[in-house]
Amino acid sequence: MWEATRAPAGSGPAHPAETAAARERVADLLRRQTPGVLMPALEHIEGGTHPCPDWCRHGIEELLADVQRLTGAGADRFGAPDMAEVTGQVASAREILRRVWPEAALEMDLLIRVIVYVRAGPFRSGTLRQTFGAIYLGTESIQSTPAAFEALLHETGHHSLYLRNTFETFLVNGDTLVTHSLRPEPRPVAGAVHAAHVLARMAYGLTRWAAQEAAPPEVRERRDNALERLHRTVEALKPIAEWTDRGRSYFDDLLTWERELTDARGG
Repeated sequence: MWEATRAPAGSGPAHPAETAAARERVADLLRRQTPGVLMPALEHIEGGTHPCPDWCRHGIEELLADVQRLTGAGADRFGAPDMAEVTGQVASAREILRRVWPEAALEMDLLIRVIVYVRAGPFRSGTLRQTFGAIYLGTESIQSTPAAFEALLHETGHHSLYLRNTFETFLVNGDTLVTHSLRPEPRPVAGAVHAAHVLARMAYGLTRWAAQEAAPPEVRERRDNALERLHRTVEALKPIAEWTDRGRSYFDDLLTWERELTDARGG
């Protein structure tokens, strides 16, 4: 399945909520929220036949051009999404995220303001740096709540890295090409670091949900798949990525996280 992300050079820590200091900052934000005052409503845009803003239309055109180039999908695979069904899955996924990983839910509320829904065959999800604050979801890939949950963690993770990459550089050779488990063709090392980052988030969030007694089997299946792809991605990075001092610390932490998640699964 195809996923689109324009990743800049460099990358950030595995997740801002995983350090004690960041956890305290999140807790402080939660304490400061005024009771009864909500974040601005998340906007949902149909990216099919209905008119949408120019920024949205240009973003969709770029993503769909890549889908066709990489997969050869024909025009019959594109069209108007079923908004009622997919927005319901997204709403359920957001509610579960608030329950099992509230720090990540708050991060999503702060970073993601718009979701654009696209029916485009094999397209799964995407983030474009030039439309920061918006994520693109392929409606054929979020037909279940676990799928929507995974996609939200994935794309919010790209946003958090874009933000962090503004302040710190972690790679010396971010433009060097490498092949990894999320893309059918080689991509820059910086993009592979993005992939490892979001896979770790997906695996962690799904692990938390899988610990709930009522979690459906699909949650564990997706967790296992994310962990396997994470392992392949970090293994691909080991021989080729050249890190700054801060970047080496980041990657060591990521390797520790991957090992701990694997051990927790029992694999």
